[in-house]
Amino acid sequence: MYDDSPDGLLALANSIAGLVGAPVTIEDDASELITYSPGQEYSDDARVATILSRRVPDRYRPLLRNDRLDVRLAGSSVPLYADFRASGAPDVLPRAIMPIRVDDLSVGSIWAIVPTAPSREQRAALVEAAALAAPVLARQIARRRGEEARRAAAVRALLAGGAGAVEAAAELPLAPGPLAVVALRPVTPAASGEPLRRALAGLDGLAGFAGFAGPAGAAHGGVHAEADGAGYAVLPVRDEQRLARVVRELQDRSGLVAGVGRTVPGPDALDRSRADADLVVRLLTRLGGSGGAAAHIRDVHLDALLMQTVDLADESGHDPLGAIAELERYDRERGTELLDSLARYLAAGEDARLAARQLHIHPNTLRYRLRRAHEIAGLDLADPAAKFEIQLRLRLRALRLP
Repeated sequence: MYDDSPDGLLALANSIAGLVGAPVTIEDDASELITYSPGQEYSDDARVATILSRRVPDRYRPLLRNDRLDVRLAGSSVPLYADFRASGAPDVLPRAIMPIRVDDLSVGSIWAIVPTAPSREQRAALVEAAALAAPVLARQIARRRGEEARRAAAVRALLAGGAGAVEAAAELPLAPGPLAVVALRPVTPAASGEPLRRALAGLDGLAGFAGFAGPAGAAHGGVHAEADGAGYAVLPVRDEQRLARVVRELQDRSGLVAGVGRTVPGPDALDRSRADADLVVRLLTRLGGSGGAAAHIRDVHLDALLMQTVDLADESGHDPLGAIAELERYDRERGTELLDSLARYLAAGEDARLAARQLHIHPNTLRYRLRRAHEIAGLDLADPAAKFEIQLRLRLRALRLP
């Protein structure tokens, strides 16, 4: 039996490396590094990067999808062999991979660097090694899940603001001073929470802030957790522009939708920042973007207010588009493009030649369409107030689109 102390994990890794005759790393079901056999760190860059970051770096994760390796691992109870050099990764050495299972549930895996497919003796050693590692990983995962549940409850209390948030902040390693909420949500529902977990953990490295909550639950500065199908991070704000930049970098890597709420002076007002962050995520999701997007509330506040105006109008049975809706119906029924032509003309700064080139029509055709729009829906571009109303309603129309 091996305990969960650093010495116990090291002894476990050394025993497995001795059994297999190869350098090994042991990962849990979330690709977090549990332990590794020391003295062999420089076998290849993938191993070095995993050891240094304590998790499998994102750039190596697509290799798991080669030959459906991730699917095969999830359903296997015997060692697999993967030669990543044949899959377009010449710098990653071949590995024997042994799933670690507890009661038919995959809880992790052993990765051993081997030059060729494992021998019968190595395969037997890997099966034995998995049996040694299974109880250790089971305890680690149970403890991690318990810590995650406690942290999620505390973060939910923070997000609610008020006196409960002040009490929760006192129990958490949350840095004093100004705070902001970052909300993260998948563009489409994921089969697991792994994208959110990895993105939340990625805030730590990208931001350069010391000690956001990590997989073991220890934090010094900010805290994060999953709640209500989204990921939330409560972060100390030293530089608001830097925080927004960090979240954009995170979004570029994760493909999630990310929103940053206003900065508030303390935990009692975090409900306002959370509401902002949720509003940004809802706005960006409504505006589309299959690859996700990121924004700070200050950068999209006007559009967010317009979206809420649209929602209120819809709820009360009013159409906020007015004459724009009439022109939209006309186009739909007759197959014309009057509304799109009007929108393109205004977007081009009322430059008819530029808009016509973009629409691939003659400028006179565009002018005719603008006259028809005026005749059908009374849209008068010569009146500055009417033109502003048209532009506003066109923006409202965009905010109604899925």
